[in-house]
Amino acid sequence: MAPKKMGSPSDDESGDADGAGHFRAGGFDPDLRVGDLDEDGVWGEVLYPTIALFGFLIPDPELRWACARAYNDWLAETFASASKRFAGAAMIPVHEVATAVDEIERVAGLGLRSVMLPMHPPPDRPYNLDVYDPIWAAAQDHGFPVSFHVGTGASPWTERGPGGAVINYVEVGLGAQRNLAYLAASGVLERFPQLHVVMVECGAGWLAWVLERMDEAFEEHASWVKPKLAAKPSDYVRRQGHVTFGNDASGVHNRHFTGVEPLLWASDYPHPEGTWPHTRETIARIFADVAPSEQAAIVGGTAASLYGFER
Repeated sequence: MAPKKMGSPSDDESGDADGAGHFRAGGFDPDLRVGDLDEDGVWGEVLYPTIALFGFLIPDPELRWACARAYNDWLAETFASASKRFAGAAMIPVHEVATAVDEIERVAGLGLRSVMLPMHPPPDRPYNLDVYDPIWAAAQDHGFPVSFHVGTGASPWTERGPGGAVINYVEVGLGAQRNLAYLAASGVLERFPQLHVVMVECGAGWLAWVLERMDEAFEEHASWVKPKLAAKPSDYVRRQGHVTFGNDASGVHNRHFTGVEPLLWASDYPHPEGTWPHTRETIARIFADVAPSEQAAIVGGTAASLYGFER
């Protein structure tokens, strides 16, 4: 049986909730958060928003940017300055590219270590267009991994009929598959070879299929493929693409095909579907037959390199 998850009504260990969906106070208090990490055997974290994830949906540009800057300032002041164990991801809306670049330059001086773009870009400007090249260039110049968190840029609750809860949980991760294909097949990762992109909270079991599917199209339909990349799309993803997961045993099993480097384990603390406070049990279960060197890379080594964690 899989371990219980934090935040569920039946989980007595999820106490100290703030009253807004059973999230622990460590979500906004760095001292409490460090205590929870120590209890769970986790040393460092990349930090993403909770309610602020919906800030990308604010229609008014001035208000959207005011909220993003306020969140970024709070994240830097509250967490980045509190401990080297916290690597904050700055919110970067993408509707106004020049403003996005300015904000990347600004947060680089705040001690944040990555940037987060909406999983779903504006409908008329997908991520395969070169209009976003200044954003990729700025992130690459600062060594910032670019994250795309599930459920951002569009409503994650599209189905409210029978089975809606399960359907939405499955569908919310499909944007990650789309974005990896857009960024690899369009040449973005080829043009920016030091850029790393991270699909957050989307699982990993699907990655093997996406890599194989992209390469099949690239090779079997070569006469139609533009641009003509120097390598297969999967090669760019294995070099520069990453996906995060918490309980995804199938993603770990598929590492022989995907490679270890794209796989990043994540606890998703303090969200209810996360592994806290049962992280040790979860890792023991899904990595039961994995070589210690591979497990070390997936649960921390690759992330330490990407985000500059130093113990």
